[in-house]
Amino acid sequence: MPDNCSRSLQYAPAIIGLLLIAEGAAAGSVLDYMRDYDLNDYSLGLYISGAQNLYAGAKDSGIAYPYLTSFRNSQFTDDWVLIRDGELGFRWVTENGWQLGAIGRIQTRGFGNTETDELLGVAERKWALEVGPTIGWRGWPVHFNFTTYAEPTNRHDGFVSELSVLLPRESSRGYFVPSIDLIYQDDDYADYYYSVTPAEATSTRPAYQGQAATNVALRLRWGYALGEKWLLAGHFGLEKLDSGITASPIVDDDRLLSAGIGLAYNADVFQPREYDLTGPKQPQFEFRVSGFFDTIDTRVVKDTVDGVPGFDLDLEDFLGAPDEETVLQIDAVLRLAHYHRLEFGYFELGRHSTVTTSQDFAFGDEVFPAGTEVDVNVDASVFRAGYAYSLIRNAQLELAVMAGVHVTDLDTKIAASATGQKAESVAGTPLPVIGAQAAIFLTDKTTLGAKLQLFRTDFDRYEGSLNYAMIDIQHQLRENIGVGLAYNYYGIKLTSSDKDVNGSLNIVHHGPMLFFSVSY
Repeated sequence: MPDNCSRSLQYAPAIIGLLLIAEGAAAGSVLDYMRDYDLNDYSLGLYISGAQNLYAGAKDSGIAYPYLTSFRNSQFTDDWVLIRDGELGFRWVTENGWQLGAIGRIQTRGFGNTETDELLGVAERKWALEVGPTIGWRGWPVHFNFTTYAEPTNRHDGFVSELSVLLPRESSRGYFVPSIDLIYQDDDYADYYYSVTPAEATSTRPAYQGQAATNVALRLRWGYALGEKWLLAGHFGLEKLDSGITASPIVDDDRLLSAGIGLAYNADVFQPREYDLTGPKQPQFEFRVSGFFDTIDTRVVKDTVDGVPGFDLDLEDFLGAPDEETVLQIDAVLRLAHYHRLEFGYFELGRHSTVTTSQDFAFGDEVFPAGTEVDVNVDASVFRAGYAYSLIRNAQLELAVMAGVHVTDLDTKIAASATGQKAESVAGTPLPVIGAQAAIFLTDKTTLGAKLQLFRTDFDRYEGSLNYAMIDIQHQLRENIGVGLAYNYYGIKLTSSDKDVNGSLNIVHHGPMLFFSVSY
């Protein structure tokens, strides 16, 4: 698939969402339909899932996690919230059996926590967030679903497409949904998860280039109501791997087994949905100060004025810049009306190091010889501003879409006093973002929230991406004072021929946050 087509898939969830909202708005019903959603129609439970690990020597994985589910499988309902096998999204179900929407999941494929001789020296494959459009049809007893997942966090830069043929059955006590799935993984996906680079190759582990693959899977989902309030549910899967995967020297299975079982309880565990606009309201203004325990990875390439590629500098590993810092972050929210708000955020980070270079490297038009003592100063700042519109806001939850801008500035200075050399790279550009955010009000004083903001560009002199995500839990100690914990992720990739950047920039900040909030 052409690169431009692959990139366009990353915009598909937003495009589909806008189309659905526009269509419903014309009919005057979409917002009413969404706002009629009640969390207490769902069950909250614990799920235990296990799966074979396809990598050589790696142990099989198991995980237990809380989950939201329904006494009825999504194949039998028309709810706009789509919960499917650990995935979460939204959809629109038409009267003639079509369903259109978008869905996301966490791809957990990786080596696991144990070190093995077979994988020694091979770069870890990391978990990834995957999102994409989904379309289905259930006009026959046989249902069809087709979903394409893109990967906005730029781990594998690829996409996966799944076509499912299902034969769902339902009774008064539960459901039974067998399916046959075709799973296509493109070249980029396969290269990330199955390849062996020349640097990773050994006498017993030859280099290998991943290639597109198509797997076949048999799956079964089931649920059984133990009573009016208890649901027992589970799944089983068998996936046959394509020869393009099994040929990899780091893969030692040709099929994968997975299974899981969960128990859920439904007794109106969430707050009532009703929300009286004349009653107590959330604060109109919130100011938050956070201690961000930041883990940083920064790579800069400064090309020469003639366009000759420079040295790929890892500022933390190669130049000794600290890779962990505690950063002060400030956020503010101003509500303009019940469904409208403005958001702002800012943090800055300054780092300094002195290191003796182990090899020659070029930065811009300067070449610093091996053995030179260099001073490195890196100053970074990020300012965020955005407008959010709440599609839903009641006593249970708030769900919003947003648009805004991130302004990132990175100033890297390298100087060697012994040789009198100096080089500087200044990168800074405003990047527009779109995103979504949600908050569940667990109690009157405790809120669980999450937000995701994305940007992609491949235009003129600029190519790059920006990803920002955060999940937090906040508790109000008093009416106007709150505390909370959060996890923050911020990543940017930018390549440009602009005179300020003239090269490439890759920054990743992530880590836990402890915050204090004041609201009015």
